[in-house]
Amino acid sequence: MTKKGFWIAISRHPFGVLLLALLLMLVLAPSTSLLEKWIPGFSGMATLAPLSLFVIGASMLMLWKRAHHHARHMFAGAIVILVLMFGGVVTHHSWIPVQLIVQILFLSYVLRIVVRSVFRAKIITSDILCGAVSVYLLVGVLAGLVFVLIEYFSPGSFRVSNWTTDPVTQQASFIKDPGWLLYFSFVTLTTVGYGDVLPASAVARSASVLVAVIGQVLLMVQIARLVGMHVAQETESKK
Repeated sequence: MTKKGFWIAISRHPFGVLLLALLLMLVLAPSTSLLEKWIPGFSGMATLAPLSLFVIGASMLMLWKRAHHHARHMFAGAIVILVLMFGGVVTHHSWIPVQLIVQILFLSYVLRIVVRSVFRAKIITSDILCGAVSVYLLVGVLAGLVFVLIEYFSPGSFRVSNWTTDPVTQQASFIKDPGWLLYFSFVTLTTVGYGDVLPASAVARSASVLVAVIGQVLLMVQIARLVGMHVAQETESKK
């Protein structure tokens, strides 16, 4: 495939690119703590910044292809990228909620566009299938960011079952390595529930239950929708 053909393929599959970025975050986020061993002092939200930038970039491509008001979307995406890059330079504790809130707002809007595109699609294509999976993974990423935000404002909301440290120390560990809570988010979303990370406050428990329910309802609704579309598509083709 030529370089030009490669970029054409990417532009034709914006949901596929977004899915790839989300899968990378899903797989690599729980292991970001290893970076500190290789790069001393590199921890906290900065460890997630490269993965977040990839997801934001893929989201901007999707918005360019699937939504109107391109200039507005590109401007919003650029703001998020600048906030993440600035966060890599300014490591002050108070900058963490700014990064989290900006990402949550932007990715929530991205989720809305993806859901609308998938449910309004008349024909099932490989890109639409990627979009359907991206909806599920976006919910997991958003839930993980919300969990980190909860832990920031309410130390001790989450704890690791085999840790005996005080809530403040545990909060420092979660903020230093937010991959823990992204991991917990996907474990909760899929209702696997290993029990190594536990919600320890009322807000955390409520948020965890909500994420688990959303995960199951989302699967049922999407499978029903896609199967219905496929049956209708096959019936129409036979006619």
